[in-house]
Amino acid sequence: MPGATDPTAQQAVDAIVQAVRTLPDVRADRIGLFGHSRGGGAALNYALAIGNVGAIALNSAGYPSDLQKGVSNLKAPVLILHGTADRAADGGSPMTDVQMARNFEAALRRAGRRVEAKYYAGGSHNGIFADPEQYRDELQQLRSFFASRLSE
Repeated sequence: MPGATDPTAQQAVDAIVQAVRTLPDVRADRIGLFGHSRGGGAALNYALAIGNVGAIALNSAGYPSDLQKGVSNLKAPVLILHGTADRAADGGSPMTDVQMARNFEAALRRAGRRVEAKYYAGGSHNGIFADPEQYRDELQQLRSFFASRLSE
């Protein structure tokens, strides 16, 4: 599996975005991306590099410090969903530590970018899959975010 910044990951995300744009009844200018963990990193790196999506939601993604340099280029509003107990032991990495997510959120805010964030107290890296209550809440957060951001 390629890393989030690998050109292969960017090509895969781009192929998906381009394919979705050709589907019937799809508004090509209203595409949103969602990614969990490494998929969140790939979605975020795609949005930073290509910038042709209307919204991006990230679940337990990794936020290396060097990403903060590019946030001024991010056009899409961002939703961050992250567990406060995200650790390498449950599938995360040092980049998915909650403080990395908080630092990235702060960098977005300093750059004047639209960002929403919800942190799940005690939530693990795989909380969306392991905790039924968190799962339901995250789905509601995602529905609300994409409905409001992609209808603007």
